[in-house]
Amino acid sequence: MDFEKAKQLLQDLPRLKGIEIDLKGREHVTEEESAVLKQLTPTIANVELAINSIRDLEIREIMKYRFINMHPRWAAIRKWGRMTERSVDRKVEEGTEAVAGTLKLLGIL
Repeated sequence: MDFEKAKQLLQDLPRLKGIEIDLKGREHVTEEESAVLKQLTPTIANVELAINSIRDLEIREIMKYRFINMHPRWAAIRKWGRMTERSVDRKVEEGTEAVAGTLKLLGIL
């Protein structure tokens, strides 16, 4: 259950970051937009903290590349070309488990 929630947060992260960047870049925001920004900012920060706390350097770099830097799966597979697609996917799965553990520890999940 926690793994699925963490997976969904990671999948949503690029979209959430895009919304956050757009709202922060606006000169005038409505009350509703301000409320959304207040909700998004800590969520994004907690997911990024969870990714940055992954102990395995290779997994952390793949997770940062995919979810913080917002690159698609195929780009990660191409960048880590020495690995098979399944290996990259396995690293992302391990990273997602680590993210879920950290978010659970923080009380987010």
